[in-house]
Amino acid sequence: MRRLPCSLLALLLLSLTAPARADIPLPKPDRASDGLAEWIELGEIEPLPPVSEVDSRAGAGRLPNGVIVETEVTELAPVQRQVFLVTQTILDPARQLRDAEVHRPQGQGMDARPLGVTRETVDMDGRLVDRRHYRWAVQALRGGDLTLAFSRIDFQVVGLAQSEYAFVPVARRLEVVDLPAHLPSYLPVTPDLAVGNAQVGELVAGEPASWRFEVSGEGLTAAALAQMINAQLVAPSGLRLGQPEVRLVVDGSAGPAEISPLAETWQVSLSLLPSTEGGREGRREAELPGLRLPYVDPRRPEPGSQLDYAQLDAQAVSWQAAASVRRLQWLQRALPWLATGLLGAIGVGLAGRAAWRRLRARRNRRAAQARLRSVDDALALRRQLLAELAGLPRPLRPDGREVLAGRGAPETWLAAVGTLESWCFAGAAVPATGEFVVIRETIADELPAGWFR
Repeated sequence: MRRLPCSLLALLLLSLTAPARADIPLPKPDRASDGLAEWIELGEIEPLPPVSEVDSRAGAGRLPNGVIVETEVTELAPVQRQVFLVTQTILDPARQLRDAEVHRPQGQGMDARPLGVTRETVDMDGRLVDRRHYRWAVQALRGGDLTLAFSRIDFQVVGLAQSEYAFVPVARRLEVVDLPAHLPSYLPVTPDLAVGNAQVGELVAGEPASWRFEVSGEGLTAAALAQMINAQLVAPSGLRLGQPEVRLVVDGSAGPAEISPLAETWQVSLSLLPSTEGGREGRREAELPGLRLPYVDPRRPEPGSQLDYAQLDAQAVSWQAAASVRRLQWLQRALPWLATGLLGAIGVGLAGRAAWRRLRARRNRRAAQARLRSVDDALALRRQLLAELAGLPRPLRPDGREVLAGRGAPETWLAAVGTLESWCFAGAAVPATGEFVVIRETIADELPAGWFR
């Protein structure tokens, strides 16, 4: 075996006993890695002290290059329970943001609800800028000095796997005006309150219907509207009123086209049940009660010292009788006409039947006459006459002059039949041709028409 040189062996032993030294720099304390991408933990951000400014771009934290965050509050001295608008705008001139995580504002004694988010590209000073709009409806629930704080906004930038940017807009100091303590808490605080679009369905005695109208204003709730309406509802005579059902509608038509961006429209529905016995004095009519909905106008010098009212006028309504009663009334009105029509139809039927019988009798008589005229001797004429008399609706036999006369046979016809009988059975001379024709024509022509009916 070949031995290593002494110098090489000494160098190897020295390397094993010497302390280790890192060649790759360690990450900074606020950075970490999952083996694929590096991310930064920004930690807590100390917000700036609140300010009394309507519009501000101030805030604490770190923004992406060129990004602007602007917050706007429409009221710094709102009235208690007044709803005001808060808008947060993010401008991205470089259009580098992939996403922005924005939360609603908050504060003790505050209530905020989102109104909407829009994102659009606008032209600002000849440059396309990505603009995001966030809007909230904020309501101060109690009076005094309150602070409206904004939540931290985290930004996601294109090209970075993790967020390195966060920003906390500066909070606002609000001086909320107290309302008088005696006012009910459900009264809305709104610059205007509009009531309209009242509709009443078709009313029928004993059948439920509905009465609907719309209320538009700020700071309205379903519970508040139901309480205000219930306090004024008095059922008129002949009508039963149900409890109001209130629901929010997206596109209302009460009042002005748009009272304010914060206004909402609520539809109120009440069930109606008309009485089958009628209303006032037994008449099927009544008057829906008028409504005066109170509200507090925050624009007054001393809000709450005087209430304003939205008015819904009383409405007269009438209703039909029950379906069974209407059918009976219709039958009573129509009975004379039905009777007249029935009698007329019977008369027309009888007249038609009589006319048809006369027409048929005339046709049968003419056919019988033609058959009688077609024979050429006395025996054949007698046989044909017997056949015709036997085929009548009421058959006859020419064996009784009194019977035939009683049935309406004329004397001339009876005399001609008697002559025919004498030719056939009494041994009379054979008639001349002219005489036979006269007798045959008399028997055919004088054949009573009434026998064929």
